[in-house]
Amino acid sequence: MIINQFTGEKMTANQLAKELLVDEMEQVLEFWEESAMVDTLEMTDKEHNDIRLQLRKRFAGVIKYLGYKYTYTGETDWDKNVF
Repeated sequence: MIINQFTGEKMTANQLAKELLVDEMEQVLEFWEESAMVDTLEMTDKEHNDIRLQLRKRFAGVIKYLGYKYTYTGETDWDKNVF
């Protein structure tokens, strides 16, 4: 039996998979600039903003595909702009 340690509720394997994917994607939304893949110091403000926008769009697309009911609760108010 799979138990959510935060809520105490039972979960299916599918629900847990969705939770884990959303959790990791949320980390990327928050900390993408720390990635070793690119040198963000060399980017323009427009490039930074474009990347943020594309990450939010891709995140929203995956959330929709998964059928996951989600509202972003991070530092910014993205739920009004994207979801």
